[in-house]
Amino acid sequence: MKMFKNFYADAYFKDITEVSSQFLKEHGIEAMILDVDNTLVGHDVPIPEARILSHLRSLENDGIRLCIVSNNTMERVAAFAEKIDIKYFVADAFKPSKKGYDGACETLSLSCEKIAAIGDQVFTDVWGAKRAGCFAILTKPLYKGGETFFIAIKRILEKPFIINRF
Repeated sequence: MKMFKNFYADAYFKDITEVSSQFLKEHGIEAMILDVDNTLVGHDVPIPEARILSHLRSLENDGIRLCIVSNNTMERVAAFAEKIDIKYFVADAFKPSKKGYDGACETLSLSCEKIAAIGDQVFTDVWGAKRAGCFAILTKPLYKGGETFFIAIKRILEKPFIINRF
């Protein structure tokens, strides 16, 4: 249905390591907006697993610029970005608001059409990316459990938008 189009991602992957720079470049993508919790790490985990860090470096080496956009606090996001050597980030993004995505576009000096946004939630990451005009990539959550009651409810409500997509 047309009224729900912003809840469907443009691409679906098991996790970020499946997203190749070739795939991104084939879609005209020059940069990627990264969600933190359950996309790169579990909730409150300070750094990603080695395989994810390695993949992020590989994307950068292939010319894909990276920017974190997170609803987390400035303290959490700045510390996380520093630990994984990503210089661009937007904290307190209020996703699905366009605010964080627009901030990333401005920081990266790119139009949203040249940016992919990756995350694990339909009603924050996908909806926000689509509202901003970014290419939206949905991943499965990295870890089960440890999520708030509110996120658990959203996971149930987002099922119709992801069934048979992975």
